[in-house]
Amino acid sequence: MKRRPRGDSNYLGVPSSVETGGRWRGEQCADIDEKGRRGDASSSIDAKMKKKASSKSSDGVHSASSPVAGVHFLAASSARRHGTLSNAGGILSRWRCLVCTFVALLLAAVLRARADEIAYLKRLVDSVNSATDVKWKARFNPFGIRQSTFNHQKALKNLTAIKEYVTHLQRFFDSSQMTEHLKALGSFPEAHLPRNFDARDKWPMCPSIHAVPNQGGCGSCYAVSAMGVAADRTCIHTNGTQSTQLSALDVIECCEVCGNCFGGDPLKAMVYWTLEGVVSGGPDGCRPYAVSNACGEQAKRKCRRDKCQSAYYKNGAGAGYAADKRKGSIAYTLFPRKMSVDQAGNDRVLLPSVIGHFNKTSSTGPLTLDQIRTIIRKELFLYGPTTLALPLTEEFLHYDSGVFHPFPREHFDDRIIYWHVVRLIGWGHAEDGQLFWVAANSFGEQWGENGLFRVDTTLLEDYGLEYEAAMP
Repeated sequence: MKRRPRGDSNYLGVPSSVETGGRWRGEQCADIDEKGRRGDASSSIDAKMKKKASSKSSDGVHSASSPVAGVHFLAASSARRHGTLSNAGGILSRWRCLVCTFVALLLAAVLRARADEIAYLKRLVDSVNSATDVKWKARFNPFGIRQSTFNHQKALKNLTAIKEYVTHLQRFFDSSQMTEHLKALGSFPEAHLPRNFDARDKWPMCPSIHAVPNQGGCGSCYAVSAMGVAADRTCIHTNGTQSTQLSALDVIECCEVCGNCFGGDPLKAMVYWTLEGVVSGGPDGCRPYAVSNACGEQAKRKCRRDKCQSAYYKNGAGAGYAADKRKGSIAYTLFPRKMSVDQAGNDRVLLPSVIGHFNKTSSTGPLTLDQIRTIIRKELFLYGPTTLALPLTEEFLHYDSGVFHPFPREHFDDRIIYWHVVRLIGWGHAEDGQLFWVAANSFGEQWGENGLFRVDTTLLEDYGLEYEAAMP
């Protein structure tokens, strides 16, 4: 089984919402904005030249003893001034010409490149819709991108904290709570699993399961999906008595090792929830998701631990940030995976996992792919949604309906833009009997099937899809 072509779990999930026109290429937009600002250089040059010309022209008009001498001096001085201004104006004009030419050439190149990209993506959409062996339909998304145009950037890591997180993950897995969790998964009969399942139907009292977020102009899918799972499971565990959304923004801004708007790791976000706690989110919560849909959302954000938003009230009084914290108990990964503990990504530690546990304890050897899918379905059916990380290909951004699988199958790796994290909420079977997952994306409700999508689980055969979870 292949593994992902990356050094660490860094998921971006840049939105491509048809509804909002979310950032399709924030980093590139930032680059263009920066280059565009260079066009304003003429204004600063203009100011400098005017100042210089002004200083030359103000070389005082001296009074002369003779009126005639004074007239001759004024005439000469005026000629010098006009000559200086004329030279300055010529230089300024040439600078403006150069700047305008540069900006025009840059803009033309960008527009040509984007036009070529759009033409390629439209051909890709047409090829999906005209293929006879494809189980899904595509709809052109004007915010789609090609793999070659995405600007991959890595966030700096606090390596000491990451090593501590690995230690905590091992501690969680060795806990009595996890022991009972694994026993429940192992003893639950596969025959009791329904053919089709939707977490929204089993736990209707939990509004967070129904939510379809829009991550806006920020590569925050890891935080949005992880906190969605944490809120879902808290509601399920408390039988609906605690149905508060958890703040993805709190994770983005305050967890130094989780990630930022250039991507991150959902498992680290869940560990952060168990160690530090996360405040409430949603429009009425302590820290609502205040990321705009504008192109080029800032990746570095400021952590504020002093107070909640003014609109949030608890028991008739404004609640403090610390008082609003909610914590989980354990975090874990279902599918075997590694975590980098050095900056270069060369030192990678294998994490304890649910599938890894059953691989070791199985009397018949390592689990088959069908057995792995069964364990994941048990986890989902008994405890609620999990995160799902999958390779996001160019055509996925144009998904409209049906059971998604990469198309064409050839050169699949070459079309992977980044790894994306979503929230797994159910499963079903296609007409040919093939199992598929049902997942909630974070691109808004206008994308896909009202914000959801179905994905062929055979993708697991080529790439080890990652599933992370936590318990309240």
